[in-house]
Amino acid sequence: MKTLMSIITVKTAAKIVLLLIICSVFTFCNSSESSNLSQIEETLRKADSSLQDAINRKDLDLLLSFYSEDAYLLPTAEPIVKGKESIRAEWNHIFEIPNFDSKSTLTKIEISKGGDMAYSMGYYEATMMGEDGNMTQEPGKWVSIWKKQSDGAWRIIVDMYNTDIPPPDHK
Repeated sequence: MKTLMSIITVKTAAKIVLLLIICSVFTFCNSSESSNLSQIEETLRKADSSLQDAINRKDLDLLLSFYSEDAYLLPTAEPIVKGKESIRAEWNHIFEIPNFDSKSTLTKIEISKGGDMAYSMGYYEATMMGEDGNMTQEPGKWVSIWKKQSDGAWRIIVDMYNTDIPPPDHK
């Protein structure tokens, strides 16, 4: 009997050790994954802040550095804009609107489990010179879909914004 009890005890101890190892691996992986997702979120927060700064300074080159070469822009009441150079032309058109200014607030970042795609979203308040010569405001919201590129950089692959009101006429 003692031999049988020793065998059961050894088997039980082995199972317990194996269970502890498995739990340790999952705990390490989960904390490592959480840490990685936190780093990605911080990277995207910084990118969004720099992107907003580029818009405020009307810095087309810096702004375009956040878009992938084959990105899509889905502007309000306009056809889809595809590719970096077409996106440049669209943003240049926006920056030429007299007295254009935009303040944006990031409200959410969601990262895929694989850690290679994410979206950010928020709202904006744009001001500009209206057709009547008076300043007009355009409140709206936006969402950007980010993808980690082969060089490790995060770039926007789809960017969409639209107004909360009918788009204002502007010069």
